Amino acid sequence: MPLSLALNLFNFFWMDAVFAIVTIVALCFSEKSWNDIRSTFGFNNKFLLLCLGAYLGSGILGYFFNSPMQMHEWSKIASLRWIWGFFACFSVGHLLAVNSKKFNWSFSTLIVILAWIIYRQYNLTSGEFITPDHRLQGFYSNPNYFALALVLVWAMVLSFVLYSKDCPSRTSAILVLIMATIALIATYTRTSWIGMFCTLMVALFYTKNKKAIAISGITFALFAAAVVFNFFELKDRILYTFDFSGVNSQIARLTIWKVSWQVFLDHPLFGVGFENAAKLFPAYYVKLGHANQYVVGHAHNQFLDILAGAGIFGLAGYLGAFGGGLVFFYRSFRSTAELHKKQLSLGSILCIVALFACSWTETPFVQHEVRNFILILLGFSYGYLDGVPKQHTKPQNEPA
Repeated sequence: MPLSLALNLFNFFWMDAVFAIVTIVALCFSEKSWNDIRSTFGFNNKFLLLCLGAYLGSGILGYFFNSPMQMHEWSKIASLRWIWGFFACFSVGHLLAVNSKKFNWSFSTLIVILAWIIYRQYNLTSGEFITPDHRLQGFYSNPNYFALALVLVWAMVLSFVLYSKDCPSRTSAILVLIMATIALIATYTRTSWIGMFCTLMVALFYTKNKKAIAISGITFALFAAAVVFNFFELKDRILYTFDFSGVNSQIARLTIWKVSWQVFLDHPLFGVGFENAAKLFPAYYVKLGHANQYVVGHAHNQFLDILAGAGIFGLAGYLGAFGGGLVFFYRSFRSTAELHKKQLSLGSILCIVALFACSWTETPFVQHEVRNFILILLGFSYGYLDGVPKQHTKPQNEPA
């Protein structure tokens, strides 16, 4: 087998291999009774299983009702195996919670990775790190994918900065947050900027941390000044957002949204199958009087993409699963007295906020690079926080 083919297969299946190994290890460490296995993998949450069933089942039914089941459609259904990764990550958090009373986060690995990404970008751009002509894309093939994944990590780290009493831990978390913020600006991905802003506003409103509010105000003022004086061409990038003349990404998005909405209206219950609406786009463009040049692989809006692909039932399942997660993490945050659990609970809430904020102009849940971060972060957090009895206390929301 040629080396290039072997590397391609590895890149395609490596997450499957990781999830499979994690599953086997979790089965070995759990008791062999069915009730214990259910607890280890998070199968006790009937509401979550119902929502996932509605989301997956509706999209699959959309294929059967609206297109012949050829190999291409079957391969897309097979790609939905990623959902098992969530339960695999849940088992890691659950077993860690059961077998250890407390754990401490270490950000050294993240610091090294971000430092390498920034250093590499600095070399590639011959000393011009933040430049729209060479958008930072990290280890991904597309700067948008990298930004959408990094903003989820950014949201999680933010909670550790807000809720941390240990000086070394807080210092390392702040360093990661600063490096991640600079990296996100250097991606020039407006969607991730929206996600950062919305996440920060929710975090500050919820914690009312005066020091964090002051620092955020200074940071925002510096960014605003950079925009006004067009440092790093940030002003041009933002003004481009409001340019609706000619053929650009704004016009393309508006057109794609109209077409996706029309696909949903014609197939309201179960949609046309996950990521299958793009096959219908050319005909709908003609129907709505648009040119075929706007044909793309997704709707650039997560909610419209789900409506077109999985219909009302699919969107209800999707929103129900994440909405149930928000309720769970909120209750965990309010009820626990342990600082590291507050950090994990708030971080998970902010992660979902960032995901939903970015979902209005992109489809982060469709991109497997981004989806893996969602599965790992939320699956682990849910498993850990659900793995041991909670210590109830009067809520103390003010960070140290």
